[in-house]
Amino acid sequence: MPIKIKKLQVEDLIVYGIIIIAASFAYIGSSYIVNRIQTSESEKPPTLIEKPSVYPDYDAIKGEAPDEKIKLIRFTDGCEENGCVSDFPATKFFNGIKKNYLIKGKISRGYLYIEAAVDYKRPLTNYDDFYFTLNYTGGHLYSDENLLPTPPIDISRYLYDLRSITYSYQQGVYKNVNFLSLLQRSRTFNIHTAVSSDRPGRVLKEVSIYYQCAEGYDCSIEEKK
Repeated sequence: MPIKIKKLQVEDLIVYGIIIIAASFAYIGSSYIVNRIQTSESEKPPTLIEKPSVYPDYDAIKGEAPDEKIKLIRFTDGCEENGCVSDFPATKFFNGIKKNYLIKGKISRGYLYIEAAVDYKRPLTNYDDFYFTLNYTGGHLYSDENLLPTPPIDISRYLYDLRSITYSYQQGVYKNVNFLSLLQRSRTFNIHTAVSSDRPGRVLKEVSIYYQCAEGYDCSIEEKK
């Protein structure tokens, strides 16, 4: 009888041992899986939150996904690929672009966009400025005022809200004009635009008005031939 009891105890110990070993393997396996999951989650790249653009107005007219409601009239249409170039300084021959336009419909908002250069490829300096008039209103634009932010390029780039553009009226006297209001009250208008510099190589790369029609209206700006 004692021998039988001893035999049972040995068998029980073997069973218990197998259970303990199996439990150990199960624990090790589950720990490994948990660690792998945690490691995998920690290795995932953080979710990138897209920041708002620092050039919202520029992106609306010339960004990768411009606003489809915005149209444009390009005053530099007809220029060469590199723009309208003047080989003479403005002090000798102040030419630039002079054109007339017809407005149809109602315009709700607009921008004046400019790309210009001096010395054929350099940005304008403090000794240069940009000249723009609409219906004989305006003049030498005061670029330190009213500029909207744009991405940098190799030449000068200006973007203005048409509702507020400052220009030099007299020596040391500046005025602010609402060109959008002028366009909304007119059916025709003329423009004169040029780079004002005493150096040759004055370039009008692009001068345009980007505009949007009033809600429920169609509109257009066309050159009068």
